[in-house]
Amino acid sequence: MDLHILAICTGNICRSPAVERLFTARLPASVTVSSAGTRAVVGSPIAPPMAALLRRVSAETSDFEARQITDALINEADLILTATVAHRGTVVSMRPTAMRRSFTLLEFSRSMSYLNAGSLANLSLHQRIRCLADHVCQTRPRMRLPEAELDIPDPYGLGQEVYNTSFALINQAVATISHQLTMS
Repeated sequence: MDLHILAICTGNICRSPAVERLFTARLPASVTVSSAGTRAVVGSPIAPPMAALLRRVSAETSDFEARQITDALINEADLILTATVAHRGTVVSMRPTAMRRSFTLLEFSRSMSYLNAGSLANLSLHQRIRCLADHVCQTRPRMRLPEAELDIPDPYGLGQEVYNTSFALINQAVATISHQLTMS
């Protein structure tokens, strides 16, 4: 059974496609990574400034079309990673049962510093996802991060500096999580 990670942002043309394509480049083919938006610009490609940043790290940018989040997409996902706390709230309000598998990307990544990496040894990808999700749920109270530190800024319509900042946050978080999922 394949593992499915779902990334969520607003328009599904900047942040969540970057998460999708960076995870796809770093994880085994048995992991399906997709994305959607809470107010998607349905059918649109990845925004050109974000696509350029993805190409710089050799991530695929073709064959992408923005899509709207649906109950079915939420139900299919083993792990849901959102760009902001508000996006996570939207997911949970649509499907309350998704609470224990929905996190902001930065929250999920930053909680890795509280993890005993040895606890993941010899676990399958599915078991690692469940273990990591449980770990993040347990460490949330200890992290006490303000919402602003859990949100990735939306670069859409803003300058290259905001795209660079958003991409750097996404790239680092995806690298941290990918490492935990694939380390031997």
